[in-house]
Amino acid sequence: MYCKACGKKIDEGTSFCPFCGARQQGQGNAVPNRDPVVVNVINQNSNTNINGMGAYPYKSKWTAFLLCLFLGGLGIHRFYVGKSGTGILWLFTAGLCGIGWLVDLILILMGSFRDKAGYPLR
Repeated sequence: MYCKACGKKIDEGTSFCPFCGARQQGQGNAVPNRDPVVVNVINQNSNTNINGMGAYPYKSKWTAFLLCLFLGGLGIHRFYVGKSGTGILWLFTAGLCGIGWLVDLILILMGSFRDKAGYPLR
């Protein structure tokens, strides 16, 4: 039989659980003889591909750079990395009058430009 409070195996007819001290009901109300439920709280996901990298779809640094170089005033590079809100801003303001376009171009070359999730471009 198993303890109703902690789920550990105890002897038949025991009034109190020796592990947690919980009072046990009579045989009619006892928990049927079965294995206790074990809850696994450890994350055992292995979201890695062949290269050992995570399953996150990293965006290409050079694709973002070329999009920014040729279509930066339209904000296409920002749509590419998932920043659609600022992509729309770039679209309607011509890349913040060219200043935002130039800053993004430099940030992409330096490797400081991040995608929507905050991951660096690869």
